[in-house]
Amino acid sequence: MTRHSLGSDGPGDHADRGADIGAGCGLLVLELALLVVIFGAWLLTGVSLDPAEQGGTAPLSGYLPWAGGVGLLAFVATVIAARAKAVITVIGQGFMAVLVAVVIAGGMAAQRHEDRLDPPATERPDTVVGCRSGGDSRECARSGG
Repeated sequence: MTRHSLGSDGPGDHADRGADIGAGCGLLVLELALLVVIFGAWLLTGVSLDPAEQGGTAPLSGYLPWAGGVGLLAFVATVIAARAKAVITVIGQGFMAVLVAVVIAGGMAAQRHEDRLDPPATERPDTVVGCRSGGDSRECARSGG
């Protein structure tokens, strides 16, 4: 019997280690760069050069689907690498897919918490709209203004 038939590591059981390491590292760098761009763009929504303008970042929920796309890319790369028996890439991409899933879950929880603390202006119950119709006081009394 040959070594290969006994189930031990033989030639052809794994992808080339150099290509495996190169693909794994390259994908990790690409995915981390994409996440930096996505969350950097979110952070920049709160930057204003106008001192009179009150700053605030955009809702995180608008950026989480883009991060989910990066996680999906990592998951697909994990499946492809597993079929090619590229162990290093499988480990790296599996880690990245789990990391992105945790970031998305945490981001969604943080956004829900933020929405409960400070609802958008259109949903605030304490916002009172005054009477702007120019009508008499009875009309304004009916509208609550």
